[in-house]
Amino acid sequence: MNDSIKALRQTFKDKEYRHGYADEFLNAYIATQMKVLREQHEWSQAKLAEEAGMLQPRISVMENVNYASWSIKILRKIAEAFDLTLCVSFESFGKRIRDIETFARKNLQRDFFDNDPYFKEALVEASIDDETEIERSLPQEHGLGLGGGKTTPTILPVNPTEMVKALAQESPKPAKNDVIGQPR
Repeated sequence: MNDSIKALRQTFKDKEYRHGYADEFLNAYIATQMKVLREQHEWSQAKLAEEAGMLQPRISVMENVNYASWSIKILRKIAEAFDLTLCVSFESFGKRIRDIETFARKNLQRDFFDNDPYFKEALVEASIDDETEIERSLPQEHGLGLGGGKTTPTILPVNPTEMVKALAQESPKPAKNDVIGQPR
């Protein structure tokens, strides 16, 4: 572990500092990844704007590492323009430090759908005929895996709502005062 990461681990003990640093890193990460993906496509900002149904100046602003007004709606438009999926998750600060350690262009690039090895014919056929690493890695305990070996395969639900319902069956009961699915 290098000295800067050791120092970062130490300063992350301060709650206000770690949240501020993580927020700034997230902004820089999203802006930088947008630019890297755009360049990977060999697109101009104007071309990305056209694909996302936006104006070029907005793309320019969003590619600035100091931009902080992200919305899920806009990020979905950008993801669709790149023919990628958007992933938003809650993470530990240890995971965030690992992201900082591995922050590099090659780690920000993605396989666009047409080049995604998972959807190449040979791999799809192999996953149908044989148990692949991807199939084995799906969580069996939540009924989301495809099975394998001598067990009966579990079929993935077709729609995301069904996937959430399958996970909810394994979730603990809500706390007494929790309100599910109600706006504040």
